[in-house]
Amino acid sequence: MRAAISLLVLLLSMCGVQTEIPGTDASTQDVSTELKEMVVDLRATLRHTRDDIKVLEAENVAMKQRLVASESKALERALQDTKAEMKTLVDNLMKKNAAQETELTAVKTRLAASETKVENLEKEIRAAPKVAFSAGLRESGWGYTEAGSNDMNLVFKTVITNVGEAYSSTTGFFTAPVRGVYYFRFTVLDYLDSHFMSIILHKNGEKIMGLSEYDTDRYQTYLSSGLTLQLEKGDTVNLMLPKGKRLWDTYSNHYCTFSGFLLFPLCMPEDHHDHSPLI
Repeated sequence: MRAAISLLVLLLSMCGVQTEIPGTDASTQDVSTELKEMVVDLRATLRHTRDDIKVLEAENVAMKQRLVASESKALERALQDTKAEMKTLVDNLMKKNAAQETELTAVKTRLAASETKVENLEKEIRAAPKVAFSAGLRESGWGYTEAGSNDMNLVFKTVITNVGEAYSSTTGFFTAPVRGVYYFRFTVLDYLDSHFMSIILHKNGEKIMGLSEYDTDRYQTYLSSGLTLQLEKGDTVNLMLPKGKRLWDTYSNHYCTFSGFLLFPLCMPEDHHDHSPLI
């Protein structure tokens, strides 16, 4: 562009010079005319070039504007996509948080219920009666206890332990103070010389268990056993010596003993306590 303008200025200068020289010949005039025409053409070309430059500049500005607009739209779309992703992420986190809060509330509720159940059980345990006893057969000396022609109710007269006072050393009966599950155990001894030793456990006057032992060595022979019974309040348990049988005991050693204790009380059928398992 600058080269064209310089050439145009040179030609104009030459034209000016030619017009000032007097007495030029025809060839010189022709050259001058051609130069003038070239100048006119160059001027036209210059105008067209300027117009083209303006068009190019306008197009360049438009392209820059379109590029900026395109970049802005791309950035806006990317921003919108990012906002959408962030919103989805936040929504998911909020849902998850709400679910966790709901679960935490449920856990707290179950925990509170469990704590309440534990407290109730502790209260029941503290309120439950304490029942346990052990008694020896003889209250003094030593010797045999023998049954005659009928079964004999054994009265263990020496009370070793009697928490709850449920065992009677007068009658030999244990009377359940509450409905519950109880454990009973007994041990008896005799010197066997070709005969049987036997013992019977009764509940409410009915035989629950009977044991026998036979020996011929004339040494001490023991019978010992135990069992668990579910009793209603007022039920009785006692030991019977079958007719014709005998036992040996001494007050100092208590070879023959009768024991029992409450494992756990049971609610009455009309009670409606919630005994569902703890979590």
